[in-house]
This record gives sequence, C-alpha cells and structure tokens, in this order.
Amino acid sequence: MKKMIMVVDDEERAATEVSLVLEKEGYTVAKFTDAASAIKTLEAIQDIDLILTDIRMPGMDGTDILKAAQRSKKPIPVIVCTGYGDIETAVNIMRAGASDFLCKPVSSKELLVRVKKVLENSELAGEVVALRKRLETVESSDALIGRSKKMVEVYDLINSVAQTDATVLLRGETGTGKELAARAIHDTSSRKNEPFVAISCTAVQHTLLESILFGHERGAFTGAHASHVGKMEAAGSGTIFLDEIGDTSLDIQVKLLRVLQEREFERVGGSRMMKLNARVIAATNKDLEQAVRDGEFREDLYYRLNVVEIRLPPLREREEDIIFLADHFLNLFKRRYQKDIEGFSPSAINQILDHGWPGNVRELKNAIERTVLTNPRRWIDRIPRLETSMRAREESCPCGKMVDRVSYIEARENCAEELEKAYLTHYLKQEHGHINKVAVLMGVSTRTVARQMEKFGLDKSSFKDRKSAV
Repeated sequence: MKKMIMVVDDEERAATEVSLVLEKEGYTVAKFTDAASAIKTLEAIQDIDLILTDIRMPGMDGTDILKAAQRSKKPIPVIVCTGYGDIETAVNIMRAGASDFLCKPVSSKELLVRVKKVLENSELAGEVVALRKRLETVESSDALIGRSKKMVEVYDLINSVAQTDATVLLRGETGTGKELAARAIHDTSSRKNEPFVAISCTAVQHTLLESILFGHERGAFTGAHASHVGKMEAAGSGTIFLDEIGDTSLDIQVKLLRVLQEREFERVGGSRMMKLNARVIAATNKDLEQAVRDGEFREDLYYRLNVVEIRLPPLREREEDIIFLADHFLNLFKRRYQKDIEGFSPSAINQILDHGWPGNVRELKNAIERTVLTNPRRWIDRIPRLETSMRAREESCPCGKMVDRVSYIEARENCAEELEKAYLTHYLKQEHGHINKVAVLMGVSTRTVARQMEKFGLDKSSFKDRKSAV
C-alpha cells in the first residue's frame, strides 16, 4: 500500500518540486500552500503517514501543523523544512516532537533518504510501544533507551526471545547495557517472578569461579567449612546471567558446556546431580570468534551459547539517540538534585555530538550528572567532563610539550618514535603478545615488529601475563 505524504509550503514552486520528487518515488502526495487548509484536512483524514512542512508561513505555520499531528488519533511523524536553519531552531523543533529537520535547499536524494528513514522508524515504533512500557519498569534501564533503528531492532529481539527458553548471547562494548538487556529479557518473560542471578566472570578468581557457579560441599577444599549453594542452584527456575563469559578459563568452559548440554551439574566435592532449571544468558565484549581461532575459547561452547545473539550497539553507531539520551539524563538529574535548568545551549549540544563516547551510555550518563551538579546557570553551556578529557588527551601527547624546547627536526623525530611505540604497544596489548598477529595488523613484517620491540625494550611475555591477570 502506497504511503500518503502531506506536503505543506506557502511557496507554490517549492511545494510542487517536492511533491513531484515524492510522487516519482511512488508516494501519494497531498499538497497544500497554507497551514490552515492542511490542518483541516488532517483533522478529517486519518490515513496520513507523514507530514513534510515548511516552518515559517503566514498565519498558521509549521509549529501549528506539528501540534495538530500530535493531536491526531494515530501519531503522525513530521519533517520540518526551513530556510532559516540553525542548530537552536533544530533542537527546539525536535524537542517539540518533530521527527527530523531539513534546511533548504534540500536535494532530492537527501529528501528521499530522510523520508524513507522517518517512515521506517514510524512503522517500527508502533511495534515497540508494548515492549517499551514493560522496559520502563526495569530499574536503571537507561542504556536501553533510544529510538534509533538499531535500538528498535534490539527491542524487537528482546521481545521475541523473552517468550522462549533459548540461550542468549549478548555482545557489545563496555557501557552498552548488556546486563540491562539480560534483565529486560528476564522481566518480560514468564520467569519474571523467579530469581535473576548475575555473576561477573572477571570479578572472581578462576580458582573460585567453579565453586561460586556450582556450589561446593563441606570439606571439598581447604576452608570449605560448610556447604555452599552456587549461582546455578540459587537461580532456581529464573535466569542465570554469565557476564564476560569470554574471560573464563578452558576448565570452566568444559564444565559450562556440560551444563548446557545435559542441563545438570554437581557441586564441587559432591556426587549428587542437580538439574539446571534456569535460563542461561551470557554476555561478552570480546571477539569470541577470534578467541575460538586462537584456541582460547571452546568452539562447541560458543555454538551452545550463541543460539540467539543480540548485539548492543555502541553509542557512536546510534548518533540519533545521543541528544535524546542527554535530554533524558538531564531531566532525570535535575529532578533528583532539584536544579532549575532549562536545557542545553547549541555549544553544549555540539560538544556532546562531537565526543566519541568510548564509555558509551554509562559515560554519557556520568558526564550529564556531573554537569547538572556543577552547572550554576539556567542553560548548560559546556560539559566540563568532556573538556577535561580533551585536555588530558592533548597533554598526554609529548609533541606539544616539545614546542619552544627543541628544534623542529628533533621534535619530529621524537614524535615519530612516540607514535611508533604507541601503535606497537596498543597491538601487543590487544593481541596479548602474538607477534605474527601484531605484524598483520600493523602491515609490517614480524622481523620489523621484533626489531621495534627490542628498540623500545618491550617483552612479549609481559603482554601475555597481562591477559592471565585479568
């Protein structure tokens, strides 16, 4: 079925040009040159799928159309176009509820891309409403807040898998909300009234992990003065969440594989088999496929865990959610700390959008909380934590410290060496001292890597030790 798009612009030529582009793409278009007529039609017809409107028009304008769209029985997305484009106008319109913002003149290609994106998001949003209501009951579900296409896909997967008993593998960087996703799966499933038991596989020594997972009997080892119920047993018919599963030892992996295959386990030092009734959800920020190739993670366990995979996208891949999340955290913390703050200034918004957010949602939340606590004005003009991290990066670069102290030639040579060492150290850490892999990543020979390591006094064994100490 063709999508119906309402085009509103007081300039007849502009309205016609946009309408022709949309009709050529296969959309049905209703064209208006005044807001009042468009609003009357909108109130009478309920099958409008999208409104594309100019913001500045005589009499009623785009703001009135936006309000009318919001009053409609079925939410209608609105894209606002204006020749007076500036970031403050854009932010105010987006806050008022517009789905997107375009500055005139708009190319046909950009117009069609934005229209398609907004229509897709509108369709997906309708499917997510029920799940979002359930997720709102999950404590601290901030990392799962978002309206980007990638996050909507995550909501859909959570909703689908929650109604099954399938084992789930959550993948994502630190701070992307893997445990929150696990809790959302549990809280939207039939197991929601049963225990949710989480364990971080990196927070426990490998020698103790087996006992913590499976429990132990009295006398099983030195210091075992009493029997102990493990996490698997404590989870009952609920959910057991194994965080950072990629950091477990091969010995533990063998035992976990048996548990997943046989759905039973025994306490350390015990002989009685116990049934695993809990659902298993695992999470990792590691490349498990590479770990399998390196012999550091069992391939059979990988396939047992990876029945359903859900990838939590990093914040840099969901840029459209960044300001949405920043506003969410601003409202959260200004209520918590009773601060009278109106919002972010354009300069603060630029700061937020320009930052890479390596710590993802967790970093954003912390930055906004600190800003709310320290901001003395009604508007937030700067994010101090971002300025601090930028200064730290600048100060950590040795090149800046050399200016006015050494010649340009000397500074260039020193900077080249620092950069060379930084690259080498980074890849040695990443690959845990595997010289062949480092050489491939750096695009040089193994002989060159070995020569550079000797030059900078680096020992590959120290990077292997670094891994085992995690």
